[in-house]
Amino acid sequence: MLHYIILNLLMSIFFQVPTYDVSSSSITYTMKHKLHTWDGTSKQVNVASKWNGDKLEQISVLAKVSSFNSGLSSRDSHMIEVLDALTIPNITFSSTSIKYNGAEILATGKLQFHGVTKEIQFVVKAKNENNQWLYEGEFPVLLESYKVKRPSLLFVKADDLMKIRFVLVFKDK
Repeated sequence: MLHYIILNLLMSIFFQVPTYDVSSSSITYTMKHKLHTWDGTSKQVNVASKWNGDKLEQISVLAKVSSFNSGLSSRDSHMIEVLDALTIPNITFSSTSIKYNGAEILATGKLQFHGVTKEIQFVVKAKNENNQWLYEGEFPVLLESYKVKRPSLLFVKADDLMKIRFVLVFKDK
C-alpha cells in the first residue's frame, strides 16, 4: 500500500491529475437487526489512485476497522471485537478493472474483509462539480461469506447483509 501512496504522490507532482480529498470522503456501513438499523462511518479513508488525464484508471482504498463510528462507543467496540480488528485491522479494496459508461463506472476488484479476499463488482456514479470529482457507490457484503460471526443483541443475530456506501472526492489541480 505504501508504494501506491508514493506512486500517487510522484504522479501528482509530475502530472496534473486530481488529488484525493480525505476531508470530504467517507465510507459508511449499514446493518440491520430486528430491533433497529444503524450506520457506522469512517472519514479516515486512505486512497491511492492512477489517472489517465481526468479518468480514474486504478484505485486502492484502505480503511481501518477501528475508524468507524456508529455514534455508540459500545457498539463500535463490539464491531472491533467481532471483526478481529486487533489481528486484522484493515479493510481494503483494490480495483482490477474500471470501465466507463457515461457518468457510470463498472468497478471490479478484490475486497479484503476480515482476512478473506473476494472479487466484487459494483456500479460507481461519477460527477464533476465545483472543480472536484465525486465518486459514489454502494455494494453488499454478506458477513458469513467473509467468516464473520454476526453480532447479536438479546440473543438475536444481526442480518447477514451489510451495505457499504462510499463517497470519494478528488480535487482538480
